[in-house]
Amino acid sequence: MVRRLVLGLCGLLLLSSTAGAQPFSGSPSPTRVAHSFRALLQTPDGTLLASWAEPGRYAERRGASRTRRPFVTERGGTTYVGREPDFPGAVARRTFIARPDAFSSSERFAEPVDFVLAQARRGTRTLVGTTAGGKPAWRTAFPLRANDCAGLRAGGATLWLSRSTLLPLRLVERRVGRTTVETFAYRSVNAALPAADFGTPPLGARPFREDQGFRRTSPAAAGGQLSYAPELPTVLPSGFTRALSGWAPRSARTGAEGSNPAKQELFAAVYRRGFERIDVTQRLAGSGGWLADPFGGECVFQFEEAATVRGVSARYGAGPSTPPHIYWREGRVLYTVSGPFPKADLVAIANSLAPAP
Repeated sequence: MVRRLVLGLCGLLLLSSTAGAQPFSGSPSPTRVAHSFRALLQTPDGTLLASWAEPGRYAERRGASRTRRPFVTERGGTTYVGREPDFPGAVARRTFIARPDAFSSSERFAEPVDFVLAQARRGTRTLVGTTAGGKPAWRTAFPLRANDCAGLRAGGATLWLSRSTLLPLRLVERRVGRTTVETFAYRSVNAALPAADFGTPPLGARPFREDQGFRRTSPAAAGGQLSYAPELPTVLPSGFTRALSGWAPRSARTGAEGSNPAKQELFAAVYRRGFERIDVTQRLAGSGGWLADPFGGECVFQFEEAATVRGVSARYGAGPSTPPHIYWREGRVLYTVSGPFPKADLVAIANSLAPAP
């Protein structure tokens, strides 16, 4: 059975009675929102056991046994990477929460899912009803461009998604002379995961340490530390609620090869519908503004389009390794909105931004 998924007007949630109705995509949407899970990943590099729980706790173990210590853990704004024979481990504190500044190892579950969902919600991608591992699934295929940096030739990929949660079930990449397969099997979906799942990995005597300086706090408290009024969306697709927010004196460097220098006075908020996320950031433009796409990466291909947000020029981008996003400048503030939605939906979210109460 082939089902064409098209843009719809269902799934609209108004967060403000004064905000005008916006056309958000209704399909595909999860019928079972995953607020937590364990997942067994079979990858070309071996087996991983991952645990994830809202608002963003994540841990990975090598192998399928929960009795092994995690080697990567993210919890409460701190990321731990365990020691190796030639590596003492690492600890990053007060980490950024929102893309493009933030990075999480859990993004392995979002690439290239966000890209595929955005196209399906736009009505430009067909998802085929099938099964994967005996579970109802959507299947779709997309081309892969050559990556000279990694020495990879062009090819194609096929992705299977759970019909209920929209989490990935299987990803097969085929390039000339190379085929890689990843499979994802989920356990304990929406169960209360014990604290032991997110234990601290073993560290060396002198692990690398970093403090990114991000303070998790309410938008109102963050606004008291900023020289501009932080803005939040007043309309969002159905089911999304604010999970995290806060501020930092300085942002991260963003864009390919850090082409955008760190900016002053970062505000960020993350909205979640289970594992799906919409990220909103603002920061001072400084003298240079955006010098390049803040979501860009070295040798990473993405589609790009012009857009207009609140009467000013903006740019929309998305790719198999890049979350769909829009970025622009208004006066002395730089803005980004990102999430697994097409340009029209991200523009609608951006247009609804209003000063936080």
